[in-house]
Order: sequence, then structure tokens, then C-alpha cells
Amino acid sequence: MVIFSSHRLSSFYTNSLLILASICICGVSSDGGLYSAQLATSSPRHADREIVFDRIGLRGEHNLRCKPNTSYVWCLPPDYNQEKHPFSYFHLVNKSLPWDYEFRFVIEEISNINDKAQTMSVSMYFAVSWLEPRLQINESAAEWYEDRTGPQDQVNESPDSLKYIWYPELEIYGLEIFGRQRVLKEMSGVRIRKNKTINYELGVRITISCRMNFDDYPLDAHTCQFQVGSYYDTFETVTCTSHFIYDAERQRNLQHFILIEELPERFQTVPLPSGKYAACGFQVRLERKQMQYIVQVYLPTLLFVVVSWVSFLIKPEVVPGRMALLVTLFLVLINIFNSVREQAPISSRLNAVDLYLVVCIFLVFGALIEYAIILLLLKKRRKPRRTIDEGLKNLFNGDANQPLERRKPQSAGGVGEDESVGNGISAEDSHLDHTVPATNNRASKQSHQMMKHNDSLSAHKQALCDNIDAWSLWLSPPIFFTFNLVYWIAYSVF
Repeated sequence: MVIFSSHRLSSFYTNSLLILASICICGVSSDGGLYSAQLATSSPRHADREIVFDRIGLRGEHNLRCKPNTSYVWCLPPDYNQEKHPFSYFHLVNKSLPWDYEFRFVIEEISNINDKAQTMSVSMYFAVSWLEPRLQINESAAEWYEDRTGPQDQVNESPDSLKYIWYPELEIYGLEIFGRQRVLKEMSGVRIRKNKTINYELGVRITISCRMNFDDYPLDAHTCQFQVGSYYDTFETVTCTSHFIYDAERQRNLQHFILIEELPERFQTVPLPSGKYAACGFQVRLERKQMQYIVQVYLPTLLFVVVSWVSFLIKPEVVPGRMALLVTLFLVLINIFNSVREQAPISSRLNAVDLYLVVCIFLVFGALIEYAIILLLLKKRRKPRRTIDEGLKNLFNGDANQPLERRKPQSAGGVGEDESVGNGISAEDSHLDHTVPATNNRASKQSHQMMKHNDSLSAHKQALCDNIDAWSLWLSPPIFFTFNLVYWIAYSVF
């Protein structure tokens, strides 16, 4: 009985140790998502979960190799060389050069367009596929037909598997920033297809340079090309195809209308000093939204020019009102021009909005110059009646405050020589008294003649000033209307 009990006790200990060992192994497997037998050489069964675990880390490259008498979904041959290009083995799949890369772009949105930096940012899922003829495929494995392991004829693998598999060296032309999207881990994945194709996909936010011409700003439109291709291999060795998916309803509201289209044929080849390279991608058309600029810039500027024409209806004598109106409009237009210029991107010449503002400024400036000419004519009309010398003589003689017309000259017979002598005045003094009134009479006549001449001249100049205002009022609207017609037709068509 004792012996029997000891035997059962030892069996109990033995079973307990086996169970503990099993629990430890399963615990490691479930914690890290690791299958202790194979990476791709096994047929893992894990209920209710997709195979998205990291199955590489603990086992390394040797577990990707094909092993005899071991079941597998796919594996690498024992002599697999990661450094050798797959097209070196094109005979394995009865395929000739050039080798093909297939790109797929699921575009979420054009997230940003920077005019001053001339860059465009795109958020998308970037996928590239290539044929690897050295893969060993077990076409009878159940994983090719199970949804939990990926789409039909595909199995999901960890991105870490690329550490041990050849993958292409790619170049994105005009690349500024390549940002990988992350949440808890990097948003990427690898799929092995039954036809020996490897697909790598990751979420990215890419910023590329875009050649923009702002000579027509803000009536401008641009095209930006997203091009990707092989970094080392020319188009004689590697070509590519691509397609994109874009949902415009997910696009945020930007300052441009956005249209994404297939990459034109002339951009599918990139000539470089080292040779010609195949490129794939898509083209983005950008057309600036103009309503904001029409309401904020063009319409106020047009109204300011129209208001400047009111100055032609104001009498030239009303100097403060007419001058204040024109100077205020001129300064406001200058301020608008400076504000627009600060916000506008760099252009090779005067852009569209600058041209419009400059013409409007010159039209208001022309109205100001027209009024200055009228003031100059009116100033000539207001000549003083006495010269400086005459004014000084009258001032020192005490007659400055007496008009010449009010001086009553004495007649020649009013005071005789005898009377002068009788009054104690010499004959010589009497002669001088008769000479001064005669001189005053001649000056008075000359003054009357000058006043009549000035009155006739002022009437002529007044008519001339009125004609200048009238002609300016008639000519300014047609000139401005013609300019607007030519301006909008030219920038709308070209």
C-alpha cells in the first residue's frame, strides 16, 4: 500500500511538472504573440484572432528558412541571399526584365499647401509590391483561404520579417519630409501572396516640394507631381505601375480646389545624369479659391477708384474737401497694397493682384495731379494788385490803407498861384501839389485796366478748369472699365 502510494505520488509530481512547463510555454507564446515552432513554416491555429503578432523576434532569420519534414505556409530557401536582387532569379518564374514594382496609394487627404515654402503635404497609406521568385509557397496550406490570416490567397506577417527579406530601395522625388504614422506601434504591415509577391504597406504623411509659379496670384493654378521609383535601377531594369484611391469627401477645406489625377506620361520617366528612371505616382491640380480675394481686395479697390471720380464734381474752390477725399483714398490704397504684398508669395514679376492695385493707385493719383493742375491755374489768377515796390512806397507814405480810387485829385485851377502865395505857399510848392494828384490819376487808371484784364483772364481760366474736370469725369470711367475687361479676360483665359 505504501509502495503503491509512493508510485502514485511520483506520478502526480511528474504530471504537475509537465503541466507547469506547458503553462510557461503557452504564457510566453500568448504574451508576445510568438509561436515557438515556426514563423512561416508552420500552420498556426489561434482561435478568434488574426495573425498580426510579432513572430520573428525570438527566433531570428534561421526560422524563416525552409526545413525538411516540416509543414509551412511559405519559407525562404536555405541559400537565400538578402543582398541579391530578385530579378537575378527571373528564370525561376519564366519572366524577363524589366522587373515590375506595383504601387498603391490610398490618399486620405491633401493636408497642407504652403505657398511660401512651395510644398504640399499628403496623408495616405503607401503600399509597394514586388515579386520574389525565391519564395517557397505551400499552396495547400489552409491559411491561404482563411479570413483571419488575411484576404484570400494572402497571409499577414509582421513588418519585422523585412529584416530578413530583400526589399527595394525607393526614392520619392522632391521629398522634404517622410513621416511614419504611429499609435501604439508603427502603422505598417506585410502580406505574402500566393503568387510569390510581397506587399508592404504603411501609413505616412509625406511632404514634397512643388514647383509653383505665382505670377498670376491670386488667380493662379498649379500642378504638383508625386513621383516614386527605384533609387538604383534604371528603367531598363525596373519599371513600375501604380493606382490611387482618393475620397474627396474626406478632404479638409483648404485655400485651393483639389483634383487628383493619373500621372501624365511625360512625368513617368525621370532623366538624371546617371540615367533614366521609371517613376509612378499621381498628379495634384490646385486652383486657388478666388472669392475671398474678390470680396476683400478687388471690390473695395474698385469702389475707391469710383469714389475718386466724385472729386471731379466738387468745385475747385473747395480745397479742403476735395483734397481730403483724394489724399485719404490714395493712402488707403497704399495701405491695401502693402498688406496684400506681405501675404503674397514670391513671384518672378508683378503678380496679378499687385498689377490691379498699382493701376488703381495711379488712377487716384491721376485725379490728385489733375486737381493740382487746376490749383496751379487758379493761383496764377490771384495776382496782387500792387507790386512789392508799390506796396512799400504806399506803406511809408501812409497811404497803404487808402484805395487809389478814393483819392480825389485837385484840379489845376482849384488853387491859383496868387492864392497859394496869399496863403503863404510858394509857387514851387503849389506846382508840386498839382503834380501828385496827376500821378495818382494815372496809377488809378492803370489799376482799373489791370482789374478788367484780370477779370477777363479769370473767366477764361475758370472755364478751362471746368473743362478739365469735365473731361476727367468723362474719360476716367471708360479707361477703368476697359482695363477691368482686359484684365479679367487675360487672367481667366491664360
